[in-house]
Amino acid sequence: MKTKKSFAWMLTLVFVLTLVLSACSGGNSGKNTPGNGGEATTAPTAEAEATKAPENREPVTLKLISWSDSYQELYDKFHEKYPWITIEQIPVNSQPIMEIIASLEAAGTPADLTWIDSDLITYDQSGLLEDLTPYIEKDPTFNEVQLPEGFFDTMTWKSKKLAVPFVDVPMWILVNKDLLAKHGVEFPANDWTYDDFREIAKKITDPEAGEYGLTTQPEFQMRVLSTKAIADGHAANIHYLNEDMTQSLLNTPEVMNDVRWLSEFVWKDGSMQSFAKATETGDVTREFINGKTGFAIGGDWVLPNLKKDAKFEWDVLPFPKGKVSQPGYTIYGPLSLLSGSKHKEEAFLWIAFQFSKEAQKWKIDQGANASVIDPELTAYYDETPMWEGKNKEAVKIAKENAKIQPGVTVPAWGEYNWNDLLNKIVFEGADINQLIPETEKWNKRTLEVRDTLK
Repeated sequence: MKTKKSFAWMLTLVFVLTLVLSACSGGNSGKNTPGNGGEATTAPTAEAEATKAPENREPVTLKLISWSDSYQELYDKFHEKYPWITIEQIPVNSQPIMEIIASLEAAGTPADLTWIDSDLITYDQSGLLEDLTPYIEKDPTFNEVQLPEGFFDTMTWKSKKLAVPFVDVPMWILVNKDLLAKHGVEFPANDWTYDDFREIAKKITDPEAGEYGLTTQPEFQMRVLSTKAIADGHAANIHYLNEDMTQSLLNTPEVMNDVRWLSEFVWKDGSMQSFAKATETGDVTREFINGKTGFAIGGDWVLPNLKKDAKFEWDVLPFPKGKVSQPGYTIYGPLSLLSGSKHKEEAFLWIAFQFSKEAQKWKIDQGANASVIDPELTAYYDETPMWEGKNKEAVKIAKENAKIQPGVTVPAWGEYNWNDLLNKIVFEGADINQLIPETEKWNKRTLEVRDTLK
């Protein structure tokens, strides 16, 4: 938690930065705004500019703020296509990204692009982000590809596209096939149900052998629980949000029963250990890779270690089927163009490059989803070495059925206390009725904040 002093200092930095950006960027924001002559200025078509011969271009280095150093191969592919442009990663190193933006601006070396570590609204209200709408409307790449319906919904605020996904992170149920076989349980079909999930978890649990159905990980309440609420028709969006994401349904009887359902894995079935029990037994069941649990939640970040170090046969399944649907869960990592960038045209080329087939295939090779709808990319799931010998159809189902994690454009999202509360209820046995006043408080707060935003 930040102290009030450090928080105030950060706000001061942001305020100063906002004034600097307002003074410096003026009509060069890439939006359709009146110029001095009364005419409208429009965002340049970056792809058209890029057609100039490389030898006639001044070298450009783009500063990209990110918390991952695993993208160098993609940076190199981009450099091969645009040899005058180099990507320089600015590591986050646990520092708030808004502070990094401010310090680079103050040093006269502003960043061009950033991954976003919190809600987009805060960045937008501080004047830090470029509206991507005019760039996207003119860009050949975006005009040629087919994107999923509602692709920009979670990254649009007041009709401004504030970001694009730099990666589409899918999630699956990881399965320890050896543990299933040991207990005589067949590998489930891809259309398995939440009832199947629970029954199998009980069947493969053997406390004397230190074996449990589920890994003790918060991801089960973070990902599966809210997805089950959608699957059973109790909520419209992940994290129990209603259709237009203005209110939480976490305090409704139906959703509270879903919470009780998952809690019973710990306190009734015994197929998942509580936090205390996991600690008492040496924390072995907190990590799927130890081979002592049957199911876990995984995304692309776990695949390298599993492929390298797992001593058992593992595979993946889509999230189970509910009473009305079989939704999956995915995270869009926001990538934004900073309004203080001195190289907006080139920076947008990096954004557009993310949606080329070359970049999309590279991301599939890392275990991520393809963002673009294209038969060639769908077929590539069968070709990539990443999924050789695994349940490829489950990966495709997870992609097709995925619901997007919300939050980046939900007012007061950081004050929505769903995660801590549910961990305490599910894994520590806390009183479920805490959800009622906490949800009522946030529902009021998010509407109040929404009314104040410009």
